[in-house]
Amino acid sequence: MKKIALAVLMTVGTIGLVFAAPTATLTLQGSVPGVLDISVTPAANATSLDLTTDQSNLTVATVTERSNQKNGYTVTLQSANAAASGGNTAYFKSTDATVSDTLNYTLSYGGTGVAFTSGVATITDTTGKTTGTGTTNNLNISYTGSTANLTASTYSDTLTFTIAAK
Repeated sequence: MKKIALAVLMTVGTIGLVFAAPTATLTLQGSVPGVLDISVTPAANATSLDLTTDQSNLTVATVTERSNQKNGYTVTLQSANAAASGGNTAYFKSTDATVSDTLNYTLSYGGTGVAFTSGVATITDTTGKTTGTGTTNNLNISYTGSTANLTASTYSDTLTFTIAAK
């Protein structure tokens, strides 16, 4: 009989007993990935502008900025033509290298005029984050094409938007 009791004690000892304590803690933790993105939705007219007419504040795109960076973010806009010439004015130039005509234009972003310096402009500079769906702004263009007397050709400029955390 002594051997059976000893065997039962040894079995209980190796299984271990679980005792409840008067308090217990549970740590819950999660993470939120960084969001820093920009999307450009061109208007239907963006690639078929009539450069022989005058345009004033014509919407050519809708831009959505999204960021959850605690120190805020900036958005810059670069005109390929203005940057290539190191200039402060954006312009259309012919895709035909033998045509030297150009047509200057101005932009507004979210209702504020865009000022280029060496082809680059800061169009958003904020110390906060956006809403979850982002902040949306219209990009509008203005130009005087009626008096430009341009050579028959296709004219273009490439605009590049860049969002960066602070």
